[in-house]
Amino acid sequence: MFEPENAPAVLTEEQIAIVHEHAMRILEEIGLDVKHDGARKLLAEAGLKLDEERVFFDRGFVAEQVAKAPSSFRLRGRNPERSLTVGGPDGVPVWMNVGGPPFASDLDEGRRSGRIHDHDTLVQLTHAADVLNCVQVGGPEATDLQMEVRHMDMEYSAIRYSDKPYTTYGTSGPRARDGIRMAEIVHGGREAIEAEPALMGIVNPNSPLIWDYRMTDALMAWAEAKQPIVVTPFLLAGATSAVSVSGGLTQQVAEALSGVALAQLVRSGVPCLYGSFFTVTDMRTGSPAFGTPESVWGVLAGAQLARRYGLPFRGGGGLASSPAVDAQAAAETQMMLWATNLAATDVVLHAAGWLEGGLTASFEKFALDVELLRQFQVQARGIGFSEEELAFDALKEAGPGGLFLASPHTREHFKEWLYMSPLFQTPDFATWETMGAESTEVAANRAWKQLLENYEDPGLDPAIDEELKEYMASRADAPDLYAED
Repeated sequence: MFEPENAPAVLTEEQIAIVHEHAMRILEEIGLDVKHDGARKLLAEAGLKLDEERVFFDRGFVAEQVAKAPSSFRLRGRNPERSLTVGGPDGVPVWMNVGGPPFASDLDEGRRSGRIHDHDTLVQLTHAADVLNCVQVGGPEATDLQMEVRHMDMEYSAIRYSDKPYTTYGTSGPRARDGIRMAEIVHGGREAIEAEPALMGIVNPNSPLIWDYRMTDALMAWAEAKQPIVVTPFLLAGATSAVSVSGGLTQQVAEALSGVALAQLVRSGVPCLYGSFFTVTDMRTGSPAFGTPESVWGVLAGAQLARRYGLPFRGGGGLASSPAVDAQAAAETQMMLWATNLAATDVVLHAAGWLEGGLTASFEKFALDVELLRQFQVQARGIGFSEEELAFDALKEAGPGGLFLASPHTREHFKEWLYMSPLFQTPDFATWETMGAESTEVAANRAWKQLLENYEDPGLDPAIDEELKEYMASRADAPDLYAED
């Protein structure tokens, strides 16, 4: 099993065993309600005990099914050079834009309901940001379009304005199948995307312990097409899970592994990820609180548990509760991103742009998060120990009391070895005031606009573009569209 060398262990082996044992008890003694007739039929045929909608998952069955999921997989981009290996020793961290907010915001227009124009802009920014290597569909929600069909417009947005891999929308079975069909059009058919997946789908059980119809149907659609499934319990301590961290972790294991097991039952070998979205409920407001010690533990412990089951890990991100791009947002985001990176997280869905507990996609926050991610990327390279970096000759030349500002060694290497942020500035107060006393948020506003100016349209084959649009139009014209939603 792949074990990242520097990932911290917040759980001992004994504690991992305790979490596992309690999770198995949940599966066997309490069970989960499965609201999908087809899924229950499969589980019953596999020999599991049912009591109406309640399914009791035998631990041996779960272990057998989870073992079928690969520890790593390839995710193809429309541009093959952008394809990624997810998980395992050869995997790269997958970082993408925020997804799911109903609102968008920037300094120019303020907070507003998300529009397709905002969605297109966020896709273009993600494509232009070299530190982000994957696009997430649905950030922000295009609320200016017809609800029944806008998922296809947002899917098209990710395909048209970027050639990076992407995470599909798919909040239900029909929407998931639309995304699969659009991927087939782009990549040359069902056989092609089954051989090398073209999208990742996200499923969240209805915590605690319910697999509702919509999520189950989406899971089954992606499994049938052999597209990777990120199974992520959405746990808020004190609301959708027990108020204790250990109680939440046991529930997380039970919910996540039950989803992985069902996916493998649908199609053996479909890639699955262990997802952790664990934070706490602020009992003063009822809102989720990010950047807390508990949410940090959730990421670090979640990564250990994912490795315990041999699955790639999804967790963390640039998460913040603050409704403004302010010191609170910065502190919460730093706490979460440190945990995310220390945990050697494989997939980070909300790496840039998350604000207001996920209700808002902020363009200024996006620019600030991208800057933080660049710095984490530099830190991941580690410290160099070449003879030139040890700098003995340079120190000998400078001598006691010498100043390295004038050293040829400094002039030759400072651009290579010193990170100088293009966003965070370091003038003294008087100079800063003379320069206009620009706040970080204003600088971030300028940064995302500059990034957008640097965006290079990857284009799209006209025949593929036409076929996508024809498919979208045919689905929109169907009278019984999404009747099962």
